[in-house]
Amino acid sequence: MSRNLLKYVTKLAVPGEAPSVLQAIDDYAETMGGLIHLGQEKGALFDEVLRNSAAKRILELGTNFGYSAIRMAHNLDPSAKIVTLEIDPDTAAIARRIIAFAGLEQKIRVICGKARQIIEREFSEPFDLIFIDHYAENYLGDLLLLEKQGLIRTGTIVVSDNAVMFASQLGPYLHHLRDSGLYESTLHQPPRHSDGFEVSRRL
Repeated sequence: MSRNLLKYVTKLAVPGEAPSVLQAIDDYAETMGGLIHLGQEKGALFDEVLRNSAAKRILELGTNFGYSAIRMAHNLDPSAKIVTLEIDPDTAAIARRIIAFAGLEQKIRVICGKARQIIEREFSEPFDLIFIDHYAENYLGDLLLLEKQGLIRTGTIVVSDNAVMFASQLGPYLHHLRDSGLYESTLHQPPRHSDGFEVSRRL
């Protein structure tokens, strides 16, 4: 599927134009199906969060094929840098090609491997914004590791996708964000949409 998506994007989108690449991915999802991604409705809300964040140093857990990383790079300050982690080598390779096609390879670094191992060895400075969108069962453990490693500071924004769709699996995770006293946390859900994302600012 990822290779079909790559062919679709490179055929129909305009090289170097992130909005065109995002639109092509959205069109593919609508016509071909089979994609799980942020999408247009949640994406519009996400764009507002990004633009209001003034984030310069961003971490994403779960690259998939690069859609949300491209969306972040397009909506954040030109100086912003994004590191995105993907466990599957083939998916990471496709994401790199789509990101390069969008002209954003200098702003987005894709690292392939297990998030926990990468978090432990790669980073030493806190992030301004962290977007979590990988396996629901890993959300809490990886968040706690990010906290332990000092990669979340006062003011860091944690955006957690699928906070409605996977609410039952994310119960302890959402409880930590909403009730630990460490974060100010709000659910963002488009009207009549089946899913949403949690935005949590570290106090």
